[in-house]
Amino acid sequence: MKRHSWLLSSAASVVAALLLTASLASSLLHAQGTLSTQGFGYPPGGLSTRSLGIGGATAEFDLLSSRNPASATEIGSSVLSVQAAPEFRTVLFNGASERSTIQRTPLVAAGLRLKRVGVLLSASTLLDRSFTTESPGSAVIGGVATPTTDRFEARGAITELRLSAGWNYKAFALGVAAVAVTGEHSLVRTRAFPDTLLFGGVLDSTRIGFEGLGVALGANWRVSSDFLIGASYRSSGPLNVLRRDSTLRSANLPSRLGVGVLYQGFAGSVLAASLEQVGWSAMNGLGSDASRAQDALNWSVGGEFEGGALRRTAVLWRLGYAQRDLPFLLRDLPVSEQSIHAGVGIPISSEAASLDFAVQRSLRRVQGDQARENAWGISAALTIRP
Repeated sequence: MKRHSWLLSSAASVVAALLLTASLASSLLHAQGTLSTQGFGYPPGGLSTRSLGIGGATAEFDLLSSRNPASATEIGSSVLSVQAAPEFRTVLFNGASERSTIQRTPLVAAGLRLKRVGVLLSASTLLDRSFTTESPGSAVIGGVATPTTDRFEARGAITELRLSAGWNYKAFALGVAAVAVTGEHSLVRTRAFPDTLLFGGVLDSTRIGFEGLGVALGANWRVSSDFLIGASYRSSGPLNVLRRDSTLRSANLPSRLGVGVLYQGFAGSVLAASLEQVGWSAMNGLGSDASRAQDALNWSVGGEFEGGALRRTAVLWRLGYAQRDLPFLLRDLPVSEQSIHAGVGIPISSEAASLDFAVQRSLRRVQGDQARENAWGISAALTIRP
């Protein structure tokens, strides 16, 4: 009877300790885990590997990037592209460091030309929230402090699906896209004890889904044979958080307004710059008060240059620089990102297929805080134009 009472008391202590650490884990893990995956996650930007190698500067004119639907006019007969992009992060906070590796497939696209209209279907990651943190802890059981290993794992993403159509009118390329947002987040918190015979592990998990709608418009103007101006806009439609079939909370899809310029007057070279405003604050109210979003002003510059040839087709080299405001605050402080980009485009079968590679060095900082995050990102894409 005493043993039974002790077990009940121990179990209650474990549950109480778990609930206490759960309330503290959010701030601790967000400070210790990652800066980039605050709130609902990190925005990869919807960039193709080619545009990523230029820092996103050509995104308004890039066929595969999920930015400007007018770029669908660049489809020849058809196109198919698949991208993979792992990231290697190091978080530094109060003299301690933590490393993690993230695997992403941030962009898949397929398109074809229907007479004078280019049609492109794409799926890109709007926000990615994938990370794992592990830290030592303790639980008081029967009046005795017992060491534990606490693990918090988040897996999931919010994905933007686009069906874009683009056509040419005189010196203009015009485009429109239907936008649907879907995805899910899975959160798992575990607590393990060193003596697994005496104490069982504690597990807590939850899963939520997302759905939303929007519209995107775009136009590219060929001012001259060498100079282009592009602009695009995504509307702020409804965005819901779901658990099973029930709507938990509602807010709005972030609107986006972007402009870009591109100059190709030098033989074998392209120079570009872009600027965008993203209304991430429209997502406020979708999560807890701790997941507060800010609007972002992002810009990038870069270039693409021919250098050498493979199978009589030019190899393309890319360089770029970008500066962004990340959407979610850390303890009410904004998080910024500066990144240097480089890439190469390698033809496989003349112009019918190509391999693109990009590398990104990102430095993420919190204004007025010691926490910082350094990351290496690698992107690879196979593009086929049958």
